[in-house]
Amino acid sequence: MKNLYFLVSFFLFFQFIHSQEGVPFKENKQLYIRGNSILIGNNILGDDATEPLMDNTIANDIVKMEYIDVDNDETTFSSSEASINNLPKNLRIAHAALYWCGLYPSEKSALRKSGNRMIHVGRGERNPAINSILFKTPNGAYETLNGRVIFDSYGTEVFTTNSPYVCYADVTSKLQNLASINGTYTIANIKATEGEISGGGSAGWLLYIVYEDASESSKYFTTYNGLVEVNKEAVELTFRDFKSKEEGIVNTTIALGAMEGDRKIKTDEVSIFDKKIGSFKPLSNKVREEKNFFNSSITMGDEFFTGRNPNSTNTLGFDLLKMEIPNPNNELLDNATTQANLQFQAKADRFYLFFVAFETEINKEFLEEKTKTVNDTIINESVIVEILEPIEEEPINTVILTKKKETKPIQNNTPAIKKPKENVTPKKPIVLSEEDKIKKEVRIQSMSVPGLASGYYLVTNVFSVKENALKWSQFLTEKSYRPQTFINSRNNWNYVYVADNKALKPVYEKWKEYKGFEYFKEIWIMKINL
Repeated sequence: MKNLYFLVSFFLFFQFIHSQEGVPFKENKQLYIRGNSILIGNNILGDDATEPLMDNTIANDIVKMEYIDVDNDETTFSSSEASINNLPKNLRIAHAALYWCGLYPSEKSALRKSGNRMIHVGRGERNPAINSILFKTPNGAYETLNGRVIFDSYGTEVFTTNSPYVCYADVTSKLQNLASINGTYTIANIKATEGEISGGGSAGWLLYIVYEDASESSKYFTTYNGLVEVNKEAVELTFRDFKSKEEGIVNTTIALGAMEGDRKIKTDEVSIFDKKIGSFKPLSNKVREEKNFFNSSITMGDEFFTGRNPNSTNTLGFDLLKMEIPNPNNELLDNATTQANLQFQAKADRFYLFFVAFETEINKEFLEEKTKTVNDTIINESVIVEILEPIEEEPINTVILTKKKETKPIQNNTPAIKKPKENVTPKKPIVLSEEDKIKKEVRIQSMSVPGLASGYYLVTNVFSVKENALKWSQFLTEKSYRPQTFINSRNNWNYVYVADNKALKPVYEKWKEYKGFEYFKEIWIMKINL
């Protein structure tokens, strides 16, 4: 039997004028369960094979990188470790994903003088088997793991100076077979360029695990991967198809993996959309600054993750983190939230984003609705649905599938005994407003814009640079639309819209008409001054 988790969709879009290079993010795993997650990982390039780098003033681009190799095994050329501790032994693993990545234009590279300037010179053909590594679970032995290449820029026309790649393997079944997931995990033979390359070398791995736990609240988890260069043009991710829990503070967590974030260049940000002010609000905590979020470190919450070997504080361009989104008094995510938007940007530096996970507490009625929808679908497809009863007293919302066995009807002449019907008080139907019904399909954000007529606006794009808004409007005009623009006075961003009305329904109908067009990959409705 295999656990069935409820799949959800998400949408990813990039600004029209300057699309990002790389490969767009794609969904990997989405689930609704009662549980939690854990993230571990480590880098595999450093300034020493075994000693941790504790000097946080060193920039990655001046280090002559060499493989980290801590396993005392002569058959491996690179290895690093990270540990999981203090989790209960009887946890059920819902999903476990292993990622590894590196900058790999050649086997080695050095900085050489050519005339009056210095250039990077690569030597040695890179190993083409970037997807093949060694994986060791606690108290186990190395086993070869052949993953899937998500993206490899080598031999393409993008990222030719440092050739980043990222690979992925689903290791759920391997961890499910362990007596306990506690212990040390070792990853070996990840490949990257040793020496000096433009921008500095970077490589490492992460293991992201989602597990079931009846003592935890019901949550929505989604993970996805790709490889996108983040620079001056912001990259935005939108999460949908969830509804926050009914009452209390909404706890929401993100997990990220990235390469080449330079500690000394302080311009990179991660922000979340604040619907109350109509703009993005930078995230930060005690170990990650607003203007230097990706700072060559591995952190969990407000602390550096030290359960690693080596446990360097400076991981030389390799960033991993798991942190709660600060949400005092539900200022960013309230009890009616149905979507969240993250934005990534680096104004002077650049970094490669390859992994993002989003998890938030969800509404019980929403979870039951999703469960019923999936159950009905399964029954219609001639599959029996069973509810898995956990060891703990409180049941976990997990659905198990078993194929229905074909059996011949049993002849029985004994009259059926009808059981008396129980008195069941029917539930009062929930009456949704027109706006609530439409919100199930389309993103609706609220904003106050002084001087703009109140109503609903179909927004096609938003730009911080006025010239880009004019170019986009010109493009829409050529497509026979009548675009108009308003400016959010809080941040001076230019919003381009193609329909507006005091009533929601006409704008919603336009949204349905336009949403399938290639150049309208992401359009939404703004509720303004209402």
